[in-house]
Amino acid sequence: MRTTSIFVVFGVALTAACGTDVQQDPPPPPPPPAPRATWYQDVAPVVSKHCMSCHQAGGIAPFSLTDYQSAVDHAHNMLAQIEAQTMPPFDAREESGCTPRFGWKDDPRLNTAEINTLQTWVEDGTAEGDVAPVPQPASTALSGVTQTLSPVAPFTSSGTRDQFICYILDPNTAGTWLTGLQVRPGNPDVVHHVVVTEMAAGAAQDALVAAHGIGMPFDCSTIQTPGNLVVTIWTPGNDAMQTPAGMAVPVTGGAKFVLNIHYHPAGVQHAPDATSIDLRTSLAWPQRMYFIGALGNASTAPTLLPDPDDRTSSPEFRIPANKPDHTEHMRFTVAGLGTTSDLRVYSVNPHMHLIGTHINGTITRAAPSASQPASECLANGVWNFDWQRTYYYDAPLDQLPAVQDGDVVDIQCHWDNTIQNPFEQRALTDAGLGAPVDVTLGEGNSTDEMCLEIFGLSVPAPAAPMTLPPSQLLQVPLLSRLAR
Repeated sequence: MRTTSIFVVFGVALTAACGTDVQQDPPPPPPPPAPRATWYQDVAPVVSKHCMSCHQAGGIAPFSLTDYQSAVDHAHNMLAQIEAQTMPPFDAREESGCTPRFGWKDDPRLNTAEINTLQTWVEDGTAEGDVAPVPQPASTALSGVTQTLSPVAPFTSSGTRDQFICYILDPNTAGTWLTGLQVRPGNPDVVHHVVVTEMAAGAAQDALVAAHGIGMPFDCSTIQTPGNLVVTIWTPGNDAMQTPAGMAVPVTGGAKFVLNIHYHPAGVQHAPDATSIDLRTSLAWPQRMYFIGALGNASTAPTLLPDPDDRTSSPEFRIPANKPDHTEHMRFTVAGLGTTSDLRVYSVNPHMHLIGTHINGTITRAAPSASQPASECLANGVWNFDWQRTYYYDAPLDQLPAVQDGDVVDIQCHWDNTIQNPFEQRALTDAGLGAPVDVTLGEGNSTDEMCLEIFGLSVPAPAAPMTLPPSQLLQVPLLSRLAR
């Protein structure tokens, strides 16, 4: 019995000892967590909405973002640019000292949730996800085009000085309403901006056509752009001009369009340009009319206010060389509206030249009402010469900012006239200069500057057709004065 017990104990002990030498496989690692965001399911819709209209084959951006691999290659840079608010390009900014009362239509900026989606996608390794169709970006072309007007002969820009060339184009209409206009530069490398005016039928139009013909280029650098009203001002980066329902630009019987094209050759021989315009017209009689006016570019007192860099007791528009932050302040008192009532601001298009950095405009009302505050910011933001655009208020027409006689509009512009400003370097290269120089008001040279707020203005339309003859329909007091 004792022997058996020993063997049993020994066997148990041996078994236990052998068990400690058995190698067991480690447990399998847990599966990687599912990515919080993938290209096809989460990121592509955001990039399509905010980026692909420019970042696609044939777009104005230097690379495409329409496929997964391209997006991965640029993922970190794309996120950095978005977080820095340099992309998508949209310079109307909200600041504590000047925030417009309304938001903007077609605001391309990403919201917080969309930015978080991109951040998560990059942090998690830019997962592809299940392959699916990538949404197509919205078209920026003018929809419903009824006709396109093009020059008969192109113009070839050259030399070192900017050139101003006009064309007369004939819509050949018996009278209609314009609800959209798209400027299409033939050679974007040299077209600086385009002013489109409308000229009513009459002796002045007959003389202009007799002198220059239809669709033929002629020098208009020494004259004010012919026309009774400004229809639109196109600058690089601008989408089509489109009016909302109930508002349109009158195109009177026999009227012609005049294109004043500002060319910036910068000493380079460019390919010929034949800038054309797409029109969308309607016979529906609107409630309100739309025009373009502008305020700014003041060169003397009392409209131009003093600044610390003035060399005499009289204010001067001068941006000193090597000044990193120079400001010019202008103040305009609205007058001469006459019978024009219920004037509203529908859009704002700030305009400066290369070395500008910031621009804002405010209005102080002589007789504020319950719906119109005593003072408000009309537009505010940083300035980037390469991304100019018109900003349209996202608000009902009857709530838009109102303007009356006695109201005061203040405009302030800032510039960086130092070599540290990359745009300064471009301006100096174009002008053949090696160092900053004092900059003054003008538009003929690369180093000239401007400080201008271009306003889209709305007034009530006549109650019925033929209430006003064409000559009166196109004469809206303040607007023609502002456009000069």
